[in-house]
Amino acid sequence: MKRIAVAATVCVVAAAVAASASGGAKTGASTGSAKATINIGVFLASSANTYWAAELQGAKDAAKKAGNVKLTVFDGQFNTGKQLNQLRDALVSKKYQAWFVGPNDGGPLTQTIKQAIAGGVKVGCSLVPCGPNIRQTKVQIPGQIIFDGTGFFKNGQLLGKLVEQGCKGVDPCKVFWMPGLPTLPLEKARTDGLNSVIKKDANIKIVSVQAGGYLAAPALTATQNVLQANPDINVIVSSGDQMIAGAVRAAAAAGKTGIKMYGNGCTFEAKALILSGKQAGCMVYLPRTEGRTVVGQLIKAVNGDTKTGISVDSINDSSIGPLGTKANIKKFKAEFHS
Repeated sequence: MKRIAVAATVCVVAAAVAASASGGAKTGASTGSAKATINIGVFLASSANTYWAAELQGAKDAAKKAGNVKLTVFDGQFNTGKQLNQLRDALVSKKYQAWFVGPNDGGPLTQTIKQAIAGGVKVGCSLVPCGPNIRQTKVQIPGQIIFDGTGFFKNGQLLGKLVEQGCKGVDPCKVFWMPGLPTLPLEKARTDGLNSVIKKDANIKIVSVQAGGYLAAPALTATQNVLQANPDINVIVSSGDQMIAGAVRAAAAAGKTGIKMYGNGCTFEAKALILSGKQAGCMVYLPRTEGRTVVGQLIKAVNGDTKTGISVDSINDSSIGPLGTKANIKKFKAEFHS
């Protein structure tokens, strides 16, 4: 009888454990029904650059909306080799279901991105195309989810139109062109676009091309040097409003007035400078919108959306079109700082 009682007790305990385990499984299933964390690697050309900082903020907007996304940020420091190594390390680690890539130069990244896509990683890019053709705004890599950006040749053409506005009625019109890093393929494409527009205007002469480094401080120094050599400059045009901010300070320090200045991005500071008359215009960029759009689509892809090859240009979301001037800049909502 004692043996029977002990056996019965064991059965009761076993049943209780089983019931408890069953209840735990149900709880686990319930917990498991919560969305699993999506890990996204964010590979920025430069974390220090304000444009890419705004792209990251857009990525964070999308991650916050989804609620189950973890972003890990990598700083490429405007070094293509460094960024390529970061992608290769991420590929080997297999930590990320998706990559948001802001390339310094998309060409050298192509093969690694192809390998990532073949391994199931969802890849989206912005501003600079991922692929060998810097002028191509359509997705170039099979299986890539999305690209969001304005073509650099087109961007240069829009800057050219602003230069034409500044040079109207001025002959000769002496222009200082200040790209960020002139040797970058994207800046070469942008320069080609600029020249394609202004070459037909016999009065427009680019008298100096100097790097502005995508930051105000080096742009200030570059502008000071150009103004010393060419004190009669009529127009300064740059591939970034960050650099125009430096040019404005250099011109003020030199006592130069009347120089028409055109930047790229339509930043918060550019908007204020245009309203005050210190900057003449800007070409619109929406980096926060770009980052939000790309990461939002990547999240959809990880969750099962099968769309690939999506090409978007967020400039189409601009409330004022592609160009900002004193006539319309009040209506514009800037997305990043100089």
